[in-house]
Amino acid sequence: MHIEPDAPQVSVAPQDRLGERLQAAERLIYSDAEQAKADLLEIQALAQAAGDLSSEAMAVMLQGNALFFQSRFQQADACSVRAIELAQVCGNQMIHVRALNVLGISAAMQGDYTSAMEYCLECLRIAEAIGDEGNQGRVLSNIGVLRMNIGEYEAALEAVTQAQQIAVRQENVVAYSASTINILVAHYYLKQYDRALALAAQHLTEVRKYNLRQNEVVMQAYVAHALFETGQFQQAADLATEVLPLAEEVGNQEHVVNLRSAYGRALHALDRHDEAAFQLETALGVARERELRALERNILGYLSELCASREDWRLAYAYSRQHQELQRVLHTQDSERRSRVLSVQMQVEMLKREAERERQRNAELSQANTALEQAQQHLAYRATHDALTGLHNRAHFQAEAERHLADLSGGELGMLFIDLDRFKQVNDTLGHDVGDELLDQVGQRLRNVVRTGDLVARLGGDEFTLLLPGLRDASDAERVARKVLASLAQPFQVGGHKLHITGSIGVAVAPQDGMDITTMQKHADVAMYRAKHDGKNAVRTYSAGMGDETAARMDLERDLREALRNGEFVLHYQGQFDVASGALSGYEALVRWQHPVHGMIAPGRFIPVAEDSGLIGPLGTWVLREACRQARAWRADERGLTMSVNVSPVQFDTADFARLVQEALEEAGIRPECLMLELTESTVLRDVASATQQLQRLRALGVRIALDDFGTGQSALSLLRHIPIDQLKIDRSFLPGPDDTDESAQVFLRLLVMLGQARRLNVVAEGVENAEHQALLREMGCPTAQGFYLSRPLPAHQATALLPQIAAPAARAAPELHMASD
Repeated sequence: MHIEPDAPQVSVAPQDRLGERLQAAERLIYSDAEQAKADLLEIQALAQAAGDLSSEAMAVMLQGNALFFQSRFQQADACSVRAIELAQVCGNQMIHVRALNVLGISAAMQGDYTSAMEYCLECLRIAEAIGDEGNQGRVLSNIGVLRMNIGEYEAALEAVTQAQQIAVRQENVVAYSASTINILVAHYYLKQYDRALALAAQHLTEVRKYNLRQNEVVMQAYVAHALFETGQFQQAADLATEVLPLAEEVGNQEHVVNLRSAYGRALHALDRHDEAAFQLETALGVARERELRALERNILGYLSELCASREDWRLAYAYSRQHQELQRVLHTQDSERRSRVLSVQMQVEMLKREAERERQRNAELSQANTALEQAQQHLAYRATHDALTGLHNRAHFQAEAERHLADLSGGELGMLFIDLDRFKQVNDTLGHDVGDELLDQVGQRLRNVVRTGDLVARLGGDEFTLLLPGLRDASDAERVARKVLASLAQPFQVGGHKLHITGSIGVAVAPQDGMDITTMQKHADVAMYRAKHDGKNAVRTYSAGMGDETAARMDLERDLREALRNGEFVLHYQGQFDVASGALSGYEALVRWQHPVHGMIAPGRFIPVAEDSGLIGPLGTWVLREACRQARAWRADERGLTMSVNVSPVQFDTADFARLVQEALEEAGIRPECLMLELTESTVLRDVASATQQLQRLRALGVRIALDDFGTGQSALSLLRHIPIDQLKIDRSFLPGPDDTDESAQVFLRLLVMLGQARRLNVVAEGVENAEHQALLREMGCPTAQGFYLSRPLPAHQATALLPQIAAPAARAAPELHMASD
């Protein structure tokens, strides 16, 4: 895309020698930015010597333009800030607007979309105030680019089309070219490739006529991609060959990278694999060096496809994983950017209204007696604020909530309840001083998230609340809640420790969720409890029925405590089989709850409740001991069988977990290598260093470790080199469904099997549900499998029937393995 920093509109009179040189240097930016920068430095020195502040400001501002075209954004920012200072001194608003414009586009390129949009809006405001239509068009063009960067291509097309119309009225060749290229790019991303190619063919003569080499490079890079998308591979390669020297000479590395990626794609399609690899790998290196994340993501995908064509599966997998990880990061960033861009205009207007209210309140207060006012303020502060964090306290929060609920004429009232997830672990492991400092820092971040006029309070412990008056609807409150989660996601530095903390947020909005403080607090609390139930680090807005769900969850927690006392839990065992021979190789122990009233309750319902309530400790210990006891009863270690036990993240994080495992082994009298502890990827990735230490303690006991659900999370290949494990369990989602014709899942499955074997790990495929699955795994060389087709989870007395398959393994067809579990 072509971001338009400026077009030739030098304010100095043409007859002035400095003005003429500034015009010439400005035109040169689009063909030779480095030479233009050198000329502008000389002009700046001449302007300083002559005491011409306006020319000096223009020279500094244009240096910022040249630096931007060279992707040297921080230096461009410094020049733009200095240009604004000079423009304010000499009263030149046009230079001020243009420098703000460079700051805006630079912020966008560096990923700060909030600042980018704010700069653009400020540019637009000043340009409209001084009647500068040229700068209005420039800002509209850049707003279109911002929209394009967050995927809003239709809105972007509308903005850049308006910019083009202004450029036509202004007879501004450079602005017209920039907006035309942005229209072309919008057509490309809307997959209107023929329209993009037609527009490029029309505009190429104009670009070359005025020697706009920067613009030509930008346009031709997208033309090469459009040619590729329309199957014109040779034409795409020829165009890239022709334009690449020009791109390197111009020096805008973003567009060099884009052109090389198109060249690499075309060479790949032409089966010129080595040349394609060179172009794509070169582009990847520059993209990473210049932090061009979106281009880096695309190139990783192209390289993965290229390596797959060359049957270099390991490298294809590596590029594919990097592509997926970066895609996830960019998707999250795009969502946040989209929210910020869409809300910034609203926030600006709301801040203006709040500032006016604040000014009026201050004017009224200034009329009171100063001494009495200070005394009252001091007493009020102590009565209304939390001593630890300086936030408002519970009493003040309730009073303010009641006041706002009494008059909702200004809009709806949002109430957010925020509870920090697993804060108790910080206090228990690092002490209350660290916990108190963490709470204070959380309070500071909450202050930074809200608007003027919003209220932030600490209710006690690790519970905070926000009061948001003047909302349009519940979505405004949810947007603030998501900003809170994003703020909390950044690490905290407390007492020499780097801490990661998340929050669960419940949202209630008046009048629909209540008109009194008691009801609103209850509903916000219920919604917060639902956020915790749904996995923490989440936002939930109250809805009818949540109260019943919360009550049911509390009943479940009460019954869970009774179940532990009454011995209502049982273990079922699912067999694991050698794929080649069909022989039994081990069992996985799966906990079941036989409720006296509700019957069998699935683990998915009660395990999260056990984790949140602290009951996972005693439950997990019971499962571990019972599984070891059953392994002894089956003489599993003598028969060479393993007993796999799932470990909860909460259970794994406890300091005495290794000791509990050792006690279970000693109590049952089985060899440690018989026990396989299964952990999910997410359990390890939360804190790899701490998890590795815990795994080393467990391995020192002699037990084995399995990484469960491998391939579904965001783990990197390097993780397998650094953590001590014995087994990979491939998630069932990678096995094809009955109507699944997509072969990519099978390719990925094969890569996972090969990866495990290369690391000398036992690979277990889960979810085998038919003979086709078993045949596919046998063909891939996967050593071990489990699933309903082989054996359902069975009570111990039924699972015993599988033991003879150790001595006499048979081809997989035995109907007795399809026994019902109940």
